[in-house]
Amino acid sequence: MAPLNSKYTGILWVNVLILAAGIGGMVWYKWHNVMYAAGAGLGIGVVEYIFMRVSLSRKQQEEQDKNK
Repeated sequence: MAPLNSKYTGILWVNVLILAAGIGGMVWYKWHNVMYAAGAGLGIGVVEYIFMRVSLSRKQQEEQDKNK
C-alpha cells in the first residue's frame, strides 16, 4: 500500500480523532469511567484508521490513475 499524500493523511486523522473522541465522550457520559471511555475510543479509532486507510488509499490510487 502506497503512502498517502498530505490531503488524504489529513482527512484520515481528522476522521479518526472525531470518531474516537465522540465515542469516548458518549461512553464517559454513560458510565463515567475513564478506562471504558479510553478503551472505546482507542478501539473504534483503530478500526476507523484501518478502514479509512484502505478506502483513502484506493481513492488516491484511482485519482492518480485518472490523472495519468
